[in-house]
Amino acid sequence: MDRAELTTEQVLKRDIPWETYMTTKLISGTVLQLLRRYDNRSESVRAQLLDDDGPAYVQVFVRILRDIFKEETVEYVLALIDEMLTANSKRARLFHDNSLANEDTYEPFLSCFGKVTGSYKKRAARYFP
Repeated sequence: MDRAELTTEQVLKRDIPWETYMTTKLISGTVLQLLRRYDNRSESVRAQLLDDDGPAYVQVFVRILRDIFKEETVEYVLALIDEMLTANSKRARLFHDNSLANEDTYEPFLSCFGKVTGSYKKRAARYFP
């Protein structure tokens, strides 16, 4: 199957080397902890995490999209966001939380157009009004 045809489910089966990103200081220990809590969990566990601390997870996702350029990782995070918003479109409000006031939550999505190919460009584009 062509990479451009991968489904969200297929992308989310990837093992992302989060520890390596922390070792190379692309993510912090706090970000790694949040990712470990969220990554590879059931939809109900993820929903509870987003209900409890959604802005923190959105901030993690946005920062990864901004700071990491490896296509597989960018696709993975876009798939996490896609899954999050598909399950509950009202979670889009998390991107506008006051705790993210100093973050440009749109720029990382725009930069994805240069980082990924195929269906993931379309996926990134879906998040613009």
